[in-house]
Parts: sequence; structure tokens; C-alpha cells
Amino acid sequence: MSALPNTMPTSSEDKEKLLALLRESRERFLGSFADVSDEQSRCRLAEGCWSVLDTVEHVTMAETLMLRLVSGPRRPRPAGAPNREEIFIERVGNRNRKVEAPERGRPSGRFAGLDEARRQFETARAGAIRFVEETKDDLRATELTHPHPMFGDVSACEMLIIMAKHAERHALQIEEIKNSLAFRGGQG
Repeated sequence: MSALPNTMPTSSEDKEKLLALLRESRERFLGSFADVSDEQSRCRLAEGCWSVLDTVEHVTMAETLMLRLVSGPRRPRPAGAPNREEIFIERVGNRNRKVEAPERGRPSGRFAGLDEARRQFETARAGAIRFVEETKDDLRATELTHPHPMFGDVSACEMLIIMAKHAERHALQIEEIKNSLAFRGGQG
């Protein structure tokens, strides 16, 4: 999308902040399951709970969709629209509040294994990083509707923050799964 009239490109300082969030959360997310075998990745703590593979699938699919939305056509952000960047930085990455994934974001066995899901995540995240690096747009001057109704309309900048923090949130979920007795085969 080309820059909107009467807007300035996102500052290099703001781009660097977004890039740092995206890169750091990528490393944290990938690191959360780096030591998980394919067999372990399928372990569910209980009926209805997600496995590590399910969690990676969810993040990968959400990341792919959010990238498509943020890099596609966006509409001008209305003057006076709230800036929720700091709120999203603070809240999206923690697991204090349970959030139900939208139906299309729920795991459904899309990937044969953890490596395939990881590669797809890496591709989507690389696309998000490339988008931020290359965009000439003012990422605060355009908006789109987030696929989860709890977020509603967000600026492109807010969407990128949500992407980064969403991966961090699920890195914590993976750590919870790995720390469970069921995942470790009942060994304390």
C-alpha cells in the first residue's frame, strides 16, 4: 500500500522499536520449543488442552493471517482514534487472562510436525519484519480490523505489536506445558 496523502512515514526510531519487538519475540517463541521432540510436541496435558504442536500451529496461523491483513489494503485511521500501543505491549503477552481463539485460529492438525510448523512461522515472521523494514507508510495513520473481536479496529502499528506479543504469550503457554508432570512423563 502506498503512503496516504498528508502523512509522514513511520520514524526510523519507531520502526526500530517494532523490529526489536518482532525479533525478540521470534527468538523467545522459537526458543520455547527448541528442545521439544516431535513426539513430545503432540503431548496434551488433558482432554481439550493444546499440545506444543497445537500452540505452534495456532501462532503460525494467526501470524500468517495478521501479516496478510497488515500488509494488505488498510483504511485511514480516524482522527482521535485511541492509541493503545502501550496497553497492547503490557497486556497481550501475559497469560493472566484466558482468551478463546477464534474458530479459524484453532489448531486442526494443519502441520505434519513441529519442524513444518516452525518453518511456516519463521516465514510469516520474516515477512512481518520485511514489511516493517520496507514500508513507507505511517503505520499509525492506517487501520484494519483485527480477526479477534476483542481488539476491534487497530492501527497497523498496533497490529504489529499484537503479533509480537501474541507469540510471547504462547511461548509462556509452551513453557507451562513443558513444566507439567504429564509432559515430563510423570517424572518430577
